[in-house]
Amino acid sequence: MFSVSTIRSVLSILVPWLSRLVSLTAVVILVGLIPEIAGIDPSQSILRARSGQQQLLTAESLQAVRTDLQLHRSAFERLIDWFSGLIKGDLGVSWIDGSSVTSSIQKALSTSLFLMSTALILTFILCSMALIRMLRLWKKGTLKSNHHSLSIVFISLPEYVIASLLILFFSIWLGWFPPYGWQSWQNIWLPSLALALPASGLFSRLLHDSLLRVFNEPWITTWLSANVHTNQIIRFALKKALSSLIPQISMIIIGITGGAVAVEQIFSIPGIGQLILSATKAQDLPILQGGLLVLLFLSIMISSFGLLLQQLILGHSLKSGKLISSHSSFQLTKSAPKRMIAFSILSFLLLIAVWALFRDPYSSQFSRLASPNIHIPLGADGIGRDLLARIGAGMISTFQAGILATFLSLLTGIVMGFNTRWTQGLIEVTKGVPYIVAGLLVAGISGMNANSALIAIVLVSWAPLAAHCSSLIVEAKAQPYTHLAPTWGTNKLTIFRFYLLPYVLPPLLRHTLLKFPVITLSLTSLSFIGLGAKPPESEWGLMIAENLPYIERAPLGVLGPIFGLILMGIAINLLFDD
Repeated sequence: MFSVSTIRSVLSILVPWLSRLVSLTAVVILVGLIPEIAGIDPSQSILRARSGQQQLLTAESLQAVRTDLQLHRSAFERLIDWFSGLIKGDLGVSWIDGSSVTSSIQKALSTSLFLMSTALILTFILCSMALIRMLRLWKKGTLKSNHHSLSIVFISLPEYVIASLLILFFSIWLGWFPPYGWQSWQNIWLPSLALALPASGLFSRLLHDSLLRVFNEPWITTWLSANVHTNQIIRFALKKALSSLIPQISMIIIGITGGAVAVEQIFSIPGIGQLILSATKAQDLPILQGGLLVLLFLSIMISSFGLLLQQLILGHSLKSGKLISSHSSFQLTKSAPKRMIAFSILSFLLLIAVWALFRDPYSSQFSRLASPNIHIPLGADGIGRDLLARIGAGMISTFQAGILATFLSLLTGIVMGFNTRWTQGLIEVTKGVPYIVAGLLVAGISGMNANSALIAIVLVSWAPLAAHCSSLIVEAKAQPYTHLAPTWGTNKLTIFRFYLLPYVLPPLLRHTLLKFPVITLSLTSLSFIGLGAKPPESEWGLMIAENLPYIERAPLGVLGPIFGLILMGIAINLLFDD
């Protein structure tokens, strides 16, 4: 007979893996059932696409399309056929042009992988330059806890915003690179840089914080006193600092995978992101299914590899009860200048929002692309609407959606994080899904309604919070006082209330507030690619998308909301900076 402890040990190993298997299977089935869940009859749009909108939509022609697609079969039958083809590497044929989905995805994926590889190389170069600067400052004894302002800006901006700025500066103003296309080597640099800058800014800041903590540990002073060569100290410090950043490195690479969708749309790059987005808008669900599976596979493989590597490096420390606490507490920055700058920025944004309440953001009362004047300080957009009014009104709607999505993500993350024995697989699978992929999935199911962006962001944003919550619980249980509490007769409720919650909540709340600008920017990114707010709303992502075609004649239509996004991100980062 097996003892109770043996059974519990076996279950502790099996349940997380069962959770992973069930979660991954559920996601694959969900993708396979997109046509049935969406409840979309694609026959009309397919008939128009195939006939160039010249054929009459008669009952006979529509029925012929349904018969050709075998839409009369049950959902179970089509799911089984889809799985059978998936196992054989056959993802079906396009509903629009009858081409092979597998061939279309292979061609588009090669383009996307080349773009992402170039972006990763640029990210490595930029991060190496930042690392060399950090190490030089440490050798001089001047490495401080404050961050370079450029890294804060890059962290604050999504890829589509940086892409828009790069086009304005390098293509329109300087004329150095083409603004779109994928024909020559000149087309590579701007989209790759648009993906690399946010990734390198974020990783440089994470590496700065991690190295600073390592360099402040007692063993550094001991080694320096023993005249150990600084290069050897740096080598061990880097190993220790990078080992704690493995999950974040995985998420940064996954972020590049998702960000490529928006970048490919902006620069008209024929990659898999552009392919999936076009399929979503055209209701070409076989292409959407195949593309989503590929992106999900890439993201989950990256995330799983990062988790495995982290367990191999840190597994013993997490189980021994000897892990030293190094997490942040929930508090505002101690720097008075940073607080003053942050509150000044937030007050300025609030003033614009209040001013916009007294202006009309919807009426086309001015001439198209009118220049700024006393009546319209920022000019008019492409259909004659007041840009200042739309920026102010868009700020309100953008922030409201961001606050709601952040709150829902926190609640979900706490519930899931405290039950990771059963939700570990779901957390890992969800954390490995880029928000844009989730947006495309929700759009494919819900038909691209105005709430698609909010639903998609909440579906994926809770996972990093739950993972953080789970890791904090593991850390809390590994602390000496918590590790020994059961031997003192302390009951589980007391441990939960006085040992776990005080340890978990402060850094988790801080993480949530720092995620607010990220979540808000993600919402604007989905609106930018057409998966969120719909016209005539003045949401910032939608505004940038609407005004991007007129960026040369009326740049304020794009720069206005971009400037607002920059200010919001900088204010939040400064407010909770260490």
